[in-house]
Amino acid sequence: MVAAVILTMGENGCMPDVSSRLADRYGGPLVSASTARILVTLGAVAFLAVVVVVGMRLATPAVRADVISYEHLADDQIGVGFVVTMDPGTEASCRIQALNKGRAQVGFVEVAVPAQTARQSTHHVEIATQGEAVSAEIVRCDAR
Repeated sequence: MVAAVILTMGENGCMPDVSSRLADRYGGPLVSASTARILVTLGAVAFLAVVVVVGMRLATPAVRADVISYEHLADDQIGVGFVVTMDPGTEASCRIQALNKGRAQVGFVEVAVPAQTARQSTHHVEIATQGEAVSAEIVRCDAR
């Protein structure tokens, strides 16, 4: 069986270019090239703005806390000193865990940090443990 190919000639007697054949078959573009460039630019600017805003919010948490000391009080108790940095007048809730040699959690406490007049404040908490704790860490501190 032989397939026949029918070719049409353009206005100037030559073969029409591929883009005009595609436009004839599928229709022209929905927007002009300059409009497409403007839309892509606006989309890129909006995307970058969202990335910057989200990045700034994640990079500067409202409450930051760091362990400054821990003290082995007994086989089933550890003392933890920590500093909280937050805006004056802000209340926070901090979760602190005690860990054993294998880094498994052996104690946990949630501490309410009342509003302070200074940006930084130092606090101390004692954690009852289910075994010997060798270190402690702050899991999370959030503004209330």
